[in-house]
Amino acid sequence: MTALPFIDVVGFWLGIFLTFCILSFLYKDNPFYKLAEHLFIGVSIGYIIVLQYNDNLDPKLVDAVIEKEGWALFLRLIAVVLVVMLFMKALSRRFSWVGRYPLAFVVAFFAGLQVNAVAQAELGAQIKFSARSLDAEKTDLNTATPGDLTKLPGMSPLIAEKLVAERGQRPFTSVDDAIARPSLTPAEQAGLADERGHLIGLDARAAVGKDHRNWFGVFSNVLLLLGLLASLVYFYFSVAHTGAVGRVSRVGVWVLMIGFGASFGLTVQGRLSLAIGRAYSVLGRTVNPADAEQIKGPYVALISIVIIGLGLAGWELRRRRAGGDEGGPGAAGAGGAGAASQT
Repeated sequence: MTALPFIDVVGFWLGIFLTFCILSFLYKDNPFYKLAEHLFIGVSIGYIIVLQYNDNLDPKLVDAVIEKEGWALFLRLIAVVLVVMLFMKALSRRFSWVGRYPLAFVVAFFAGLQVNAVAQAELGAQIKFSARSLDAEKTDLNTATPGDLTKLPGMSPLIAEKLVAERGQRPFTSVDDAIARPSLTPAEQAGLADERGHLIGLDARAAVGKDHRNWFGVFSNVLLLLGLLASLVYFYFSVAHTGAVGRVSRVGVWVLMIGFGASFGLTVQGRLSLAIGRAYSVLGRTVNPADAEQIKGPYVALISIVIIGLGLAGWELRRRRAGGDEGGPGAAGAGGAGAASQT
């Protein structure tokens, strides 16, 4: 195995150092955090500029100018004029109003596209989900298509094909019989066994024979429908929210709060997952052992902590001295002068 190039090792070191620079914000806003923040913003902007040029300007404008594509070229030149008009806000205060027109065009055009996209992707999908049957039927392993089998927990297209071939030779008698067929590898059998469960697992979604109803799924569908209706009542203002309507709308508020809390919890868990991934990277768990030995992440992390700690101590000492000088002799002199003037 070849060793990592030195430039890659330095890149890992910088990544570790900048990670602790960001974490230094837990103490307070400081120069190390500002350094990492400015680097992140600068690199991101530089990356976006290069990406936009390679993906948009070069193929859609430069090539069009070179090939002279007629009306296509004309439309692209109009887009260039609109972009130049945007920069008038930064170039001239007198003509800054010119930048309002391309900005209004972009906002209106984007809003027009998003209204249709959001209506289909979110509103339409929610209406379709809410209008489905309250019944929750299990998938029959003996009659389901390979596509339906892949929707079950732990299933993959390869496992689905194997199960279809197995039931062609001998029908399944139970879920246990299906996941124990010899064509499945031990790893596949173990993966399916881990997905077992009578509430939301494989047993709740799949069955063999006449037991095709998931009662917990039925209860979940009814609960979701009632929560949806209660939430809609909360936003219905044509009737006073008193009496029974008020109680239902109150339930709708609780449903909304639970939804917001779950969304926030998902966001927090996502951030924790990123933090864990970054910790694994610092410890060298995301690369092979030979590369981790070459990078020596824990030692670099310790050195970074020492450098940042000493830097913060020096920064705090300098800041306090500057504050002391400002409130020292000059302040005393000013106070004495004020007292003398009052006398």
